[in-house]
Amino acid sequence: MAGIAGWVDFHRDLALDRNIVLAQLGALAWRGSDGEGLWASSRAVLGHRRRAALDLGGGAQPMAHGGAVLAFDGEIYNHDALRAELKALGHTFATRSDTEVLLHAYLEWGERCPEHLDGMFAFAIWDTGRERLLLVRDRMGVKPMFYYPTVSGVVFASEPKGVLAHPLVERVADLDGLRELLAFTSSVGRSPVKGMRRVRPGEVVTVSRSGVHEHLYWRLAARPHTDDHETTVARVRELLEHSVAQQLDADVPVGVLLSGGLDSSTVAAIAAKTLADRGDGPLRTFTVGYPGGAAGGPGPMRASEDAPYAREVAAHIGSEHEFVELDGVAVTDPVLRRTAVAAQQDLPVAAPQFPASLRALARRVSEKVSVVLAGEQADTVFASFMGMDRPEVVAAQTYPWVAATAHHLPPDGLGTGLFAPDLLKELDVPGYCADRYREDLAGMPYLEGEDPDERRMREIYYLHLQGWQEFGCALDDGVSLAGGLELRWPFCDHRLVEYLFNVPWAMKTFDGKPKSLLRAAVADLLPASVLERGPSQFPTGRDPGYAPLLKSELGRLLDDSGAPVLPLIDTGRARALLESPIEPKRAWRDLTDMESVLQINQWLDQHSIRISR
Repeated sequence: MAGIAGWVDFHRDLALDRNIVLAQLGALAWRGSDGEGLWASSRAVLGHRRRAALDLGGGAQPMAHGGAVLAFDGEIYNHDALRAELKALGHTFATRSDTEVLLHAYLEWGERCPEHLDGMFAFAIWDTGRERLLLVRDRMGVKPMFYYPTVSGVVFASEPKGVLAHPLVERVADLDGLRELLAFTSSVGRSPVKGMRRVRPGEVVTVSRSGVHEHLYWRLAARPHTDDHETTVARVRELLEHSVAQQLDADVPVGVLLSGGLDSSTVAAIAAKTLADRGDGPLRTFTVGYPGGAAGGPGPMRASEDAPYAREVAAHIGSEHEFVELDGVAVTDPVLRRTAVAAQQDLPVAAPQFPASLRALARRVSEKVSVVLAGEQADTVFASFMGMDRPEVVAAQTYPWVAATAHHLPPDGLGTGLFAPDLLKELDVPGYCADRYREDLAGMPYLEGEDPDERRMREIYYLHLQGWQEFGCALDDGVSLAGGLELRWPFCDHRLVEYLFNVPWAMKTFDGKPKSLLRAAVADLLPASVLERGPSQFPTGRDPGYAPLLKSELGRLLDDSGAPVLPLIDTGRARALLESPIEPKRAWRDLTDMESVLQINQWLDQHSIRISR
């Protein structure tokens, strides 16, 4: 894993301004503690912070060869096969690193090289002869990349904070930026900072003297599904095994985050089997929880405690298992809270306790392993969505997760309850979500003559891949890296997604239960209790000090006349909340509202962002 930053300018001599890119790298320091590198020429400067997972001594970056310079974040899982293919084409290699393979892939195939890659990646390549920069992101958008076009070039980085560290970047959030902060989705390509863009999943952005040009090298395609049920289940199992096996590749200790739910248990079981087949192991697994079983958090999305199920799975697959107990410090310690929020590589997120809990878990697990596989995004990939049993959610002309949570959120969306009514009217967040919803659907591939109900379920599947997938990956990547841990997502394998996108809905839910195909594909690997267990989200704790902490922080904010978020909120409503007890039936909403205000204030303050209305 790594942090990337750079600057291309066709009018000035950047060799004299290389320290500016060093400052950008400083903003990304937690993305890489194993090394820092800089490459500079008159037209381009590329910087890199490294956390090594493969070829620890031979993958230093930026890496230059054959007239190309590469700064790369992520993992190329098929690097061994690509190395062999490139050797047959006459290439020679000095290291075992996937970085060198990627660089030679560009030299061989140019801007089509991403089509040859399997993995999670974001990278920048400067072609010295053509004076051309390529910014590339993996098909599923697991790894981030942002850029900001200037008058004569571009500034780029792995995270917005790396872009904002550059003096040419205007730090402004306009009304659309505020809408993006509050919309409970991640709009494809958009950023809350005016002028800043996000490289889209599966996209190559080319920067040259002629300007900035974007094109997708990968997109989902609609195809008839001709496999029968038995063949489909077998193909899903094959794709999962291939993905997990690839992602176990590392030169550092690897483990699995095991909740005892279906998703993570699938990853753990396949990983344990893969290691055993290789003669390696045992697999190391980790479960997170809180003292006394207080792992649920105030919210509607947890059904049962994880530890008993995780222990059962660990015993079943023979893993070396550890229960990581987090206490209240995970969500109330001010250092952990502030660094967890700051580590979110994209946006402030109104997710009570989650960033600090994940940051604390990453810190603890990174003491034992450097890389973990996890079950994230299985709900998206296997079409298990909130509210899918509710006709009004299926029919809603907005994002399904927005419609599914509308009954316990403010009318203007997640975390908006303390913002000023006149501002919310001006922003019209529901209308913004509806516009983005229509924009996303406009790019969806269809089959001619598809049944209307089947088409609608395909639309909902596609929407989750567009918005919810980006939202989840953005949050997890930055916070886990800040805790010193690299997260890998086997369910985000693009071949698995391509296959399941075209499986009919009736086959996806053939037994009337969520994730029917996943359960069928791994039925022989897991205990029956886990196969039948309901969904249970990441535990965030029921620390009694959390609500008082938020109230205390909000009170200090209201007393600070210079707080940048203050002109945006309804101070009367905020003070009324401070003076009232947190009622259980409103706890999730009230905590979310306070967290939203506090996180946006920190984001505005930390980066000196000006609001333009």
